[in-house]
Amino acid sequence: MEPIKEEVLPKDNQEKKNPLFPFIGIGSLIYAAFYTFCLYKNSSGITYPFFVGGTCLFFFFYLKKSGITAKKFSLFLTASLILLGLNTCLTDSYVLITYNKLGIFFLFFYMVLHNLYKDKDWNIPKYLGSIITLVFTSLVFLFRPFTDFYAFLNEQKKQNHRFGGKGKYVFSGVLIAIPLLFVILLFLYEADAVFSNLFDQIIFFHIYVDFSDHIWGITFLFLFIFFASYCITTRISIHDLKEEVADKRTAEPVTGITFTALISLVYLVFCYIQVVYLFGGFGTLPEGYTYASYAREGFFQLVFVCFINLALILICMRRFRENRILKGILTFISICTYIMIASSAYRMILYIQTYYLTFLRLFVLWMLLVLSMLMAGALVMIYRGSFPLTRYYVITITILYLAFSFSRPDYWIAKYNLSHIYLPEETTTEYQYRYGYDDFYYLMHLSDDAAPVIFANAEKLDYKEENWFLIYADNIKEEISEWEEGKPSIRSWNLSRWMAMKLLSSHLTH
Repeated sequence: MEPIKEEVLPKDNQEKKNPLFPFIGIGSLIYAAFYTFCLYKNSSGITYPFFVGGTCLFFFFYLKKSGITAKKFSLFLTASLILLGLNTCLTDSYVLITYNKLGIFFLFFYMVLHNLYKDKDWNIPKYLGSIITLVFTSLVFLFRPFTDFYAFLNEQKKQNHRFGGKGKYVFSGVLIAIPLLFVILLFLYEADAVFSNLFDQIIFFHIYVDFSDHIWGITFLFLFIFFASYCITTRISIHDLKEEVADKRTAEPVTGITFTALISLVYLVFCYIQVVYLFGGFGTLPEGYTYASYAREGFFQLVFVCFINLALILICMRRFRENRILKGILTFISICTYIMIASSAYRMILYIQTYYLTFLRLFVLWMLLVLSMLMAGALVMIYRGSFPLTRYYVITITILYLAFSFSRPDYWIAKYNLSHIYLPEETTTEYQYRYGYDDFYYLMHLSDDAAPVIFANAEKLDYKEENWFLIYADNIKEEISEWEEGKPSIRSWNLSRWMAMKLLSSHLTH
């Protein structure tokens, strides 16, 4: 069933009426208060998965009020969203936290579009374009809370039976009182110490944030989220995105056969070189090259070509009419792409063996795994046009990212690097200082996710007095700014930071 569309009042009142105004209005106020409580100055605390769950719950209530039944795939999407939120409070890596939030944003809006539209034939560009359209066009509804409220009052004047007597005025008074009461409480809290103390004892707000120092920040965030929530919810109620995707497979396949065949010849030579020189080690490298430098030099270019190949296959399958020869060439390009992926992975492994692990090097290895799975989907689509490629990509990327994120990459980076780094016996030479600084510099700036393995090795290898370890320990002290008497606040509790502080406290005790 389609979402409820906006109605228009009779001619004597041309203001548009939002039939879901009571739900969207009150729901947005509650959601804004919930959001503010969970996330105000708290980007990675224990409240984050609750915020994600609350956002999904609000959307499902909206579907129910609109008479729409959530689709089955929403179960996977909701579980993935909550897991991303959970991981956000388990890690201290700002990179993972950023990626988690990006994933939550796109997965949530994917779920919105999936439930409100017939998206069976939509591809990734269609989804991305629709998400951008929804977000930016929602800005035109900035004043809708006021106009909807005015239209709602006018409607109630003509339908007294809904509330009976003066009930409509009571309802209107409640809607006005909620935001005003919030603002008034802010001022009264700051105006009288006895009242603020009583408020603390009743609400226990002092456990979560020093309320009196953040009145205006809390107020601004509350109002911003209220309007954002109301605008987006109102926007998705207008079912105006084009659902049908035109069949664009009309181009002459001879054109595709020609340019893909020429590309395939180049790939044939290139893949032969990879097998002979890199994998087999039978060829002779250019003068001055080691295998590590040879591997590092072409890695990123090769990964870029792999992504070009993936895009090339998808475009050909969506633009050119079906043709057996074209399918055969695209299959050959797919096989060559797998050789390039293997070459890229082997190059990176060679480079890591010489220069150790960093987050970027580990991430690109994961990205190559993702790329190989995406190529598998494209290869299936070559021979089965009805294959649900977009959903396959969403599931694959989500599952692989969750596995990567929950693995705590910084932990394994520290574990690998510390197990391969050794210090020479000459401790007084300039070489010793330079060697130690270069190899341990990256370890100093790892997130608290790496604390367990770093502290364990500090005890085992007697690194406790090394400068790099002392700098890492100092970073833990600085990063955990909300630590109070050995316990973090309830809202901002984060597993990784909590473990790091416990390890640091134990280390200082000994």
